[in-house]
Amino acid sequence: MSRKKLEEIYFHALNKVKAGSIIKDNISLKKDVVRIVDKKYNLNNFSKLYIYGIGKAAFAMAKECEAILGDKISDGLIISTSKGDLKYLKHFTSTHPIVSKKSEEAANLLLEDIKKQKDDGLFIFLLSGGASAMVEKPIEGISLNDFSKISRALLTSGIDIKALNSIRKSISQIKGGKLANYFKCDGEVLVLSDVIGDDLNTIGSAPMLNGKFEHHIIGNNKIALKEVKKFIKKDVEKVKIITTSLDKTSKKASLYITKKIKQYDEKYDSFCLLFAGETTTKVKADGIGGRNQELALRLLIENRPNKNISILCAGSDGIDGNSDSTGAFIDYDIYEKIKDSKLNPRKYLKNSDSNSFFKKLGYDFTIGITGTNVMDFIIVLKDKNNG
Repeated sequence: MSRKKLEEIYFHALNKVKAGSIIKDNISLKKDVVRIVDKKYNLNNFSKLYIYGIGKAAFAMAKECEAILGDKISDGLIISTSKGDLKYLKHFTSTHPIVSKKSEEAANLLLEDIKKQKDDGLFIFLLSGGASAMVEKPIEGISLNDFSKISRALLTSGIDIKALNSIRKSISQIKGGKLANYFKCDGEVLVLSDVIGDDLNTIGSAPMLNGKFEHHIIGNNKIALKEVKKFIKKDVEKVKIITTSLDKTSKKASLYITKKIKQYDEKYDSFCLLFAGETTTKVKADGIGGRNQELALRLLIENRPNKNISILCAGSDGIDGNSDSTGAFIDYDIYEKIKDSKLNPRKYLKNSDSNSFFKKLGYDFTIGITGTNVMDFIIVLKDKNNG
């Protein structure tokens, strides 16, 4: 029962920030007037309507734009890792997370398309996580091969995303607002945030951020968890969004979450605690897992919850680390299963093999790629009806 409820909560959060939802909430068409977030544009005043997009969610976002705007769309190009065709827009499938020849090909196609713009046109630019790797044109004097080597070294260096993107921007003709310089007409940038604090300088390495065009955050984990709060409040005594910017190692995060669980367990007969953000983990061995499953494993080791408490740690993008799972569950019954199976959770933690541990017990959560990304959700539910 508790697992089903945790899944319902997770999908409620996820669906609010899926491409279809965030585009429907922020773009509408009435006769010849298009609403983009809080602005209205009469299309009769513009010669063309262009749509461009880069990122993991760009294809799904563009598909919803087509459903709303239809043949009002004149032209544009979408670059993502998805496969498939669009009706009114060109689509190019690029690579992620490593910059490749396809990334450079995507950049050249995008620049060629933008150069064809009419000065009196209007554009909508869709930006989501993953854009940094999908579109790239190195500065003169640096080959794509050199750029790729630098990118690989940065990805495995352990430096944070801000430092990573700062270096990427300095050797790119696209990143750090440089792409915006190619645009001739007016437009708006719609952003799905996959970074802590919704830092526009970090999301996709900020290709359009140089002061020329307004950026709108239309999807993030705060929007997702606020929707969950409305959904679950009738079922529990207390609902609390603890944080939307969890930014700790999995070890420190597990101690922090455990402390919060104990505080609320003492005060309330039922509750739902919501955490979002992105923990970090150091891979020590060649096991299968990811940061969400490692966090769940650490929470399992740190604290045995009472019989009414259950937990789900899961990524919003659907894939956790090098596994095919999305995350993992914990509940009171898992401890009996561990005892019966004679599995040693500390051994699996040491081997960076959290996925194998949860799969053997049937406690893995696996749904596949979701088409969106607002980092990770940790949902703690104390349900008085679980007993």
